Amino acid sequence: MKVLVKALPLDPALGELNERLKVARHRVRIERRGQRLYLRATLPDRNDPTKRSQQNIALGLDATLTALEEAESLALKLSLDCRRSTFAWADWTEQPPEDASQLTVDTFLAHAKALHATKYRASPERGSYAWAKQWAPALKKMPPSGPVTEAVLLRIIRLMPEGSAGRYDQGSTLCRIGESLGLELPKARAACRGYGVAKLIPRDIPSDTEIEEAWSRIKLPHWRWMWGVCAAYGLRPHEAAHIEIRPDGLAVIDENTKTGSRICSACPSHWITEFQLLELPRPHQEARVLAKAFSKVLHRDGITLRPYVLRHAYAIRTMAAGLPVSLSARMMGHSEAVHAQIYQRWITEDQIIDALSRFNL
Repeated sequence: MKVLVKALPLDPALGELNERLKVARHRVRIERRGQRLYLRATLPDRNDPTKRSQQNIALGLDATLTALEEAESLALKLSLDCRRSTFAWADWTEQPPEDASQLTVDTFLAHAKALHATKYRASPERGSYAWAKQWAPALKKMPPSGPVTEAVLLRIIRLMPEGSAGRYDQGSTLCRIGESLGLELPKARAACRGYGVAKLIPRDIPSDTEIEEAWSRIKLPHWRWMWGVCAAYGLRPHEAAHIEIRPDGLAVIDENTKTGSRICSACPSHWITEFQLLELPRPHQEARVLAKAFSKVLHRDGITLRPYVLRHAYAIRTMAAGLPVSLSARMMGHSEAVHAQIYQRWITEDQIIDALSRFNL
């Protein structure tokens, strides 16, 4: 009897992602098999490189919306490897030790470093950010010594707040490392789940007036620039280290960020002038520590709004202004599905009425 599999919410987003890859002539697809994501492409045979066929590469990623960004990055890397004829199975698979039951903490940590280096070999700056933000905090939770089993990883994961982003990100990282070493981790994987759109707490989105007032209270000019550029362009805080504002007001985010390069526009555009974004100096901190330093400055200056609410407010403004979801999502560097699910539910009645007033329905 044929079993019908109910489509996950990510399937439309996965279809759009694969269509983008196809249009850009990347001969790689991302596929969902059960609850996991895989890459599919024409690749050399493992035993006879002269032969080629359609094959799958396991990514060690859960089939979720939040995993699509990483899956897309890996798909682009695989496409580049194939085009340059530099593809090697050793770069995409990890050989487990002969006796995985004897896996120790020292082996686990050493393997984690090697796995991270391989994963981010083509983008060391992104790798540095990922290490500081996700890998290092996860590995610090490992015991000082002893064997590594699913029970050990499960205990670490369950100590993190249930349904939190940290539990999902760091727990998934530990599982990915363990699985590449040959561990079977179904319970640990299940314990990581739960973080997603439904778990996000609706934020008190600040008004434009509140954002402007907060900018005026920040004491140092380079941190006023930081606040202004995050507000005007909807940046993730670390992306402020990777932005170039052109004379026409458009901004270019370079590829060494969470979701790669993109172009975005200020909304509203008059904030470029009002926040003096072309005149004020910039912070000197590196991307990997910029967000933390910025949060400390805001606390010191008595600003209770958190940096990420500026990004949320930007998304709401672009949609309330009538900008297509596809364009707004592209400027913010995530999928349309994520954009719609997170932000559309936060648009207020007044914003809807204001947007509708611009159209002759």
